[in-house]
Amino acid sequence: MNSEMKVNIAKLAQKYGRTVFQSAYRILNDTHLAEDVVQEVFLKLFKKPTESFDQISNWHGYLKSMTISTAIDQLRRHKRLAEEMINDELQQNAERAEQPLQQALIQADLAQFKNALVNMHPQDAEIFCLRHIEGYSYQEIAELVNMKSNAVGVCLHRTQQKLSKQLPESQFFGEEKHV
Repeated sequence: MNSEMKVNIAKLAQKYGRTVFQSAYRILNDTHLAEDVVQEVFLKLFKKPTESFDQISNWHGYLKSMTISTAIDQLRRHKRLAEEMINDELQQNAERAEQPLQQALIQADLAQFKNALVNMHPQDAEIFCLRHIEGYSYQEIAELVNMKSNAVGVCLHRTQQKLSKQLPESQFFGEEKHV
């Protein structure tokens, strides 16, 4: 790779690095893991053939999509550690007052959601995150993942149905949980 290409990637990192970090952090909720994702995303760009860069017309969207996929991969890699930490936290919080207990329930709900996300088909998880975490429109998502807008809607609907079956009623998902 020539030095001109490295400079262009450095400019992309300077321009979009914060956006990439924020997208990763919204999924991972961990500064260090989000920083790892930022590094991984820009390292992937170094490994891409330079000819493929001409085909990218929306760097902002392309990098967000790449970030979400990488963050979900990161979730998969750290799934067991996260489950252990959450179980420890739940045990500690369950012994405390009611407000911390509610926080623990929310943490448990979040852990269940992340687990469900990790177990989804990668493209379904990516589309779900682009829509519900990043706020992209169906058309924007369709362009990013090379699908038709209608197919994105169908995918989102099916993914939401799967999630509603997998996840119990909870405070995190807007329904009251009886303890």
